[in-house]
Amino acid sequence: MQADTKGNPILDRRLFLLTCDLPESEVRTKHPSLWKYLRLGIDSGVQKGYLCTHRSPWYAQENRPPSPFLSTYMGRQDTSSGRPFRFILNHSKATAPNVYLMLYPKPFLQMALKEKPGLATTVWQALNQISTSTLTGEGRVYGGGLHKLEPKELGNVPAETVLAALEAKPLGKMKQLALAMERRDLWHLNRSRRHSRHG
Repeated sequence: MQADTKGNPILDRRLFLLTCDLPESEVRTKHPSLWKYLRLGIDSGVQKGYLCTHRSPWYAQENRPPSPFLSTYMGRQDTSSGRPFRFILNHSKATAPNVYLMLYPKPFLQMALKEKPGLATTVWQALNQISTSTLTGEGRVYGGGLHKLEPKELGNVPAETVLAALEAKPLGKMKQLALAMERRDLWHLNRSRRHSRHG
């Protein structure tokens, strides 16, 4: 996913999600146009939805940084690629909605990526080399051949392809040792809960 100079994803159709943590009273007095927009949500009952009732203020968004790697978590094998899941390298500063799993590198991998930004492409390519059978073996399948992979299930997928790709790079002996110790445990895995049918 490529990005412009401001970090926005380069897409044919751009959609932006409002994020605001100002209290209603301040929005009402200082930002009347925004308050008028929020009133649409109030009038339609959006603020009574499950997610909104668990946030303060109700229109605040989940505070989650962008992740460098994304994964689809639902798909079918009968697509042109034959792969129900694919990994995406995120060059943008956008946080993915809940149509993707977000892979946040753990400290060692994060440090390696910071020191050698080009490693991100290496990691992404290695992720896409994980076999379909390995990925589907950790997930579940529904009627009609729809495969699904939850964060914990993706976390169970062996990271040998990623580790092999990284170990081929000159990361230094201590980093090699740290990498060998982490083995499968390379990611914090999350799926954003910002969007749902509850509002």
